[in-house]
Amino acid sequence: MGYFIGTLGLFGQMSSWEVVEAMGRGINLGNTLSAPVEGNWAPQVYEQYFVDLANEGFSNVRIPADFFGSRTSGDTSNWSSSSNSSNQYNGSIANFTVNTTYLDRVETIVNWSLNQGLYTVIDFHGADLKAEFLETFSSSNASYTSPTSAKRAADLMKFKSIWIQIANRFINHSPTLLFEVVNEPYFEVSAAEMNALNTMIIEAIRSTGGNNSTRKIIITGGTSTSYQAPTAISSQVIQSDSNLIASFHYYIPFSFTASSRDTYSDFNWGTNADKSTVDTHFDSVRQWSETNDIPITLGEFGADNEAGLSYETGIYGSYGGPLNSSRVEYHRYLAEQAINRGFSFSAWCAGNKSTKSIHLRTDNPETNNSVSGTWVEDVKDALLADGTWPQCYGPSSEAIIRNPDFECGYSNYWDLFIPAGNNNAAQASFSETTAEVFSGVSAARIDVTVAQNYNRVLLRNVIFDGELENKTLTIGCYAKASAPNISFKMRIKSELNGSSTSYYTPSNTFQLSNTYENFEFEYTVPDGTSNIQLQVLLGNHIGTYFLDAFSVQVEDSSLGISSSDSPKDLVLFPNPANDYISFNCRGTIQSAKIFNSLGALIHQSEQTSKISVGTFSKGIYFIEIRLDDGQIHKDKFLKL
Repeated sequence: MGYFIGTLGLFGQMSSWEVVEAMGRGINLGNTLSAPVEGNWAPQVYEQYFVDLANEGFSNVRIPADFFGSRTSGDTSNWSSSSNSSNQYNGSIANFTVNTTYLDRVETIVNWSLNQGLYTVIDFHGADLKAEFLETFSSSNASYTSPTSAKRAADLMKFKSIWIQIANRFINHSPTLLFEVVNEPYFEVSAAEMNALNTMIIEAIRSTGGNNSTRKIIITGGTSTSYQAPTAISSQVIQSDSNLIASFHYYIPFSFTASSRDTYSDFNWGTNADKSTVDTHFDSVRQWSETNDIPITLGEFGADNEAGLSYETGIYGSYGGPLNSSRVEYHRYLAEQAINRGFSFSAWCAGNKSTKSIHLRTDNPETNNSVSGTWVEDVKDALLADGTWPQCYGPSSEAIIRNPDFECGYSNYWDLFIPAGNNNAAQASFSETTAEVFSGVSAARIDVTVAQNYNRVLLRNVIFDGELENKTLTIGCYAKASAPNISFKMRIKSELNGSSTSYYTPSNTFQLSNTYENFEFEYTVPDGTSNIQLQVLLGNHIGTYFLDAFSVQVEDSSLGISSSDSPKDLVLFPNPANDYISFNCRGTIQSAKIFNSLGALIHQSEQTSKISVGTFSKGIYFIEIRLDDGQIHKDKFLKL
C-alpha cells in the first residue's frame, strides 16, 4: 500500500500550497552559477555552503544559473530578425546542446542542497540569458527581433531545448527540487509574450514525464515589475496546471536598497510609512494569490551592505550605504511580513564580494575575507526571527478537513447543525475556547443542554469533493468532556456519482474523560463516491464537549508503493516525544521525512535515526522512513 498524509497530497506529491509552506525561509546562491564562469563574481561553491544553511534553520535555497553563452551550443544569429520571416525557420530542438560538464556541475550542486533537506530552486538567470534572449524581446534594445521573425522562432526553440535538457537531467530527482522558468523577464518581455513563454516551458517540462509530470514550476508575468509581476500572469496559464507557484521580487524603495551607489543617498528605512508601503504591496499580492488560487514565493529581496561595506576587503563604500540598523530591520520586516502572509522567501545574497552579502562564502577554502565570520550574523538572524505562518491560507478545495485545529476561528469551515423534525428536542451551542485546548490557542466547545440521540446534534465540516478513488481515510481528533459517562461518535456522509442520495458510515462509540485523548475512525471510500463530509455526533448526553486537532491519514491503494506499518518493522521512541524522536527499523535507513497533521513536509534528513523535535508544536506527526532497498515504513507520534 502507499500513503498520503493529511488533506492535501500524496507522500512526495504535495500541493503547491504545501510546498510553499515547507519552503519557508531561504537564501539565494547569487552570482555563482549565473556568472559566465563560476568563480568570476563569487567564490566557487562547496558542499559546506548547504550545510551552513541547513544548520542555521533555512529551508530553501534558490540557485540562479545561466545556460546561455558558452554553456549551450547552437547559434541563432544567422536567422532573419525581420517581420514575417518565421516561416523561414526550419531548425529543431536537436540543434542546441547544453554543455554536459556544466550540467554535471549543476547536478552536483543541486544534490548537495537536496541532501541537506533543502527545497532547491533551479532559476534560469544571468547576463548571457539577458543579452542573448530576454533583450531580444524589447524594442528599446539593439538586439530586438520581431515576434514574427525567424530569429525569434530560433531563440524560442533554443530556450525550450535548454529547458527540456534540464528537465531530462533531473527527471528522477526529488519533488523538493523546483524549476523557475526565468528570472525577472518583465523588464523586456510583455505580458502576452510571457504568458506564451510560460505555457511553452510548462508544457516542455511536463512532456519529459517522470517526476517532472508534477514537479512544482515557479512562474512570473511580463510587463509589470516588482510586486506587480504575478498579476500579469493570465488565468489561462494558472488554470492550465495545478503545480505552479507564482513569484515576485521586492527591492522597494530602490533609493534605500541600492544606496551604496553614487546615484542614491537614502540610508534610513523603517518608519511607519515605510512599513505601511510594504504591507499594502504584500496585501495586494496575497489578495491576487487567493483570488487566483496560486501560492506565492518571494524570490528575491534585500538591501545593500552597511555603508557599502565589502566583506572581502573590509573597505566601506565610496558613496556610503544603509545604516546597519535600517538594513537589519528591512530584512527582518520583509521576512516577517512574507511569512505572515503565507509567502516563502529567498533573500538575495551574492556572497562576500557583492554589495548584498549575508553568507560570506567561507565554504570555499580559498576565501580570505577581511571581515571574519561565516555570516553577516545580524541580518541572518533577522531573516529567521519573526513571522507566523497563517493558519487559513490556501484554497479550501484541497482539504478533506478544513480548519482542523480551529485556529482560523471556531466557526470557519465548521457549523453546528441540529436537524429539524422527527420530534428533535435537542439543544446545543457552539463556541470557541482558549482555556481548554490540546494544541495551539483555540479549540471547539459544544454545550449540549438538551440531549436526545447522537445524530440530533452534529458538528459538521465542509464538503470535500476532491480525488477520493482508492482511498482509505483514518480520521483522528483529540476530545474530552466536562463530566464522566459522556460519549460521542464520528461519521462520514457521502454521495455517489450521479445520485443525490446521502450515505452515512458511523464510527464506534468513543467514551470521553476529562483529559484530552486521541480517537480515530477508519473509512474506506466506496467506488464512485463524488463527495464526503466529516460529521461529529454529539447529541446523546448533556454536557460540554471539547474538540481539537483533527487529522486525516489517507492510504492510497492505487500507488503500489512497497511499505510496512507493523510495529515490529518500525519502532519510535520516546512516543510521546518531547525533545527528540528516535527510530529503529530492519534495514539501512536512506531518508526520514516528518509530516504534520495537514500533510505538510516539515522535516527531511538523510541516514539518521534521531531527529530533534523540540521546536515542533504540540500535536500528531507522521513519519516516513525509506530504506536503501526501497522499503517504506510509516508510523505516527505525538509531540508533547
